[in-house]
Amino acid sequence: MTAPTHTDLIAGLRPAERSSQASTRPGTAHDDAVAALRAHAAQWSLRDAASSWVAGLWSAPFGWRSALTGVAVGNVLPPHPAEPYSAASDACRVCGHRDGLALDVAEERWQRHTQGAPIDGAVAEHALALDDLAGHPHPDPTEYDVWALRALLTTLRTLPPRTRPSKARDALRRTGVLPTSSASAYQSVLEELALVGVVATAERPGMVERWTTYAERDQRPSVRVEVQAPLAWWSSDHGLLEGVVEQVFGHLGVAPVDLDGPRPTPVPERAATATVAIPALLRAPRTGGGLPPHVGTGQAEAGDVYAIRLGDDRWVTAYVHGEALTEPRRYVLVEYLAGVHTSFPSPDAVGAVVQPRRDGRSTFRVHSLEKLPRARRIARGVPLPAAAEPLPASSPAAAAEHLRQMAGWFFPDP
Repeated sequence: MTAPTHTDLIAGLRPAERSSQASTRPGTAHDDAVAALRAHAAQWSLRDAASSWVAGLWSAPFGWRSALTGVAVGNVLPPHPAEPYSAASDACRVCGHRDGLALDVAEERWQRHTQGAPIDGAVAEHALALDDLAGHPHPDPTEYDVWALRALLTTLRTLPPRTRPSKARDALRRTGVLPTSSASAYQSVLEELALVGVVATAERPGMVERWTTYAERDQRPSVRVEVQAPLAWWSSDHGLLEGVVEQVFGHLGVAPVDLDGPRPTPVPERAATATVAIPALLRAPRTGGGLPPHVGTGQAEAGDVYAIRLGDDRWVTAYVHGEALTEPRRYVLVEYLAGVHTSFPSPDAVGAVVQPRRDGRSTFRVHSLEKLPRARRIARGVPLPAAAEPLPASSPAAAAEHLRQMAGWFFPDP
């Protein structure tokens, strides 16, 4: 078990994150995953889970925020048989769980403690998160944490009319209330508040109000919208569901704050938070069995191939087609190549054919690929790979870590 305080977490993650021996948890059967999340959620009160979420804005690691989303989902998640979307997709229409999907435990922890709670109400991932938190004293939010909550709510309440989620995320980021400036970290905060039901609509509420199936949450107003409901359907014109705000966070105080006025001093210092220290640790020089350096220097460019570690003795490669976006930051178009490797792949092992998703060819627009942990550029100037279909007309845009998160849709677990 990893003690979820900043100091102990950093020390506890060090061996797993700095070696190739991070443990992988075998895929959990559907009914077992559902039962585990329901059982873990029953051990919490909504009040304690909400307090832990607020503490997880700064004084406690981000991973504590999984308590609120996990409890909100687990409390209303009904027992049900697995109901796959289709013959081509084993994701359950009711809860979204995918049978047999192995979890890299260290990777999951790294994501939770540097970015936020598992996305889309993921059942097995939330069960793992609550299992990690079990047995540890729940953190009490500090004066700064409570101020940060109120600052986030104030920002969302005062957005200009017709503000959509991406602009709401940017507004949250400008508050600077988290120990990181990462846009994805603020996106996580927004998605967590939506899943719970604070940032939601009356027609599409969050989990605190009622259970909604994964298939319902997967409905979007446009194919260009990446986030699930309720956030997919929300704009600032809907405001916040203040009844849910009061139900979840009312015991801490949810009145507006002066965003331009003095703010309490956060503790610990920014550099001592797991959010900042863990990525710094991963960037630190390694000794012994570390990965070789990148081939070449500079930004990811057309013709580059990257090797990406998915878990123990499991590597895949991705091809860079070229620059896809330059504003608000630089994105490159990336596609998986066929082949799973049991060790760090050499340039000679790079596949010459793309790896489609189960439902066809799929690409990603990602930023910061050259900074992705546990990944290396292994070749440059590689010719275009062969493909049975043309490039897709559109691709989701996200941080490079999204590549690793989506790998299970391309490469079946062994």
